[in-house]
Amino acid sequence: MILDKFSAGQVAFLIIVPIIVIAGIFCLIFFPLRKRRMKKEFKYYYYRFIYKEALYQDLYLINNFMFKIDDTHVGKIDHILFANKYIYIINDYYFDGDIEGKDTDASLIFISRTGKKKYMDNLLLDNKKLIGKLSLITGINSSLMIGVSLVNKNCNVGIMSSSKHHYIVQANKFRMLLNAIESRPIGNINQEQLASAVQAIDKLNRKTKKYAKK
Repeated sequence: MILDKFSAGQVAFLIIVPIIVIAGIFCLIFFPLRKRRMKKEFKYYYYRFIYKEALYQDLYLINNFMFKIDDTHVGKIDHILFANKYIYIINDYYFDGDIEGKDTDASLIFISRTGKKKYMDNLLLDNKKLIGKLSLITGINSSLMIGVSLVNKNCNVGIMSSSKHHYIVQANKFRMLLNAIESRPIGNINQEQLASAVQAIDKLNRKTKKYAKK
């Protein structure tokens, strides 16, 4: 056999090197493609995290919620999760970089992978305004709502915040955040109130979508 002409070390080299080369080529192709797909379909991946949590804890979930703010503006919320103590108002984002700032700043700072900085809307304030409008329209007390902005797991979040109602968190850490908030020493939402809130929001969602199709 041809391999008999080589030492054990040479045989190992001939076997290992091609494997390393193939693995390297695979990494060069696979990871950029996965990143590109994640960036394009991030809402689907986030939905899976939230859906699994809703299913696991037997919680009611409404996706792609829309409500009419006025004659020319429609509010959009990616997910509304009805838990035992709070109603979670959740919106999805993908950032190819990191974000930092303070919860009270008019704008946050986005830092790209190349280190370039630029200002962006403050997601915490955006969610706060959205919750205020939703509360006004539905009559649901805003203190029962928690605003959550989900971002991709490779986006580092350096936000200084003391808020107990508005958060920016990586999607893969949503369960941890949900469990921490739901463990607060307060009573559960009255089941009749919760059912009423679900019906009111679901009815508003269907009504708005019907209006948007016209």
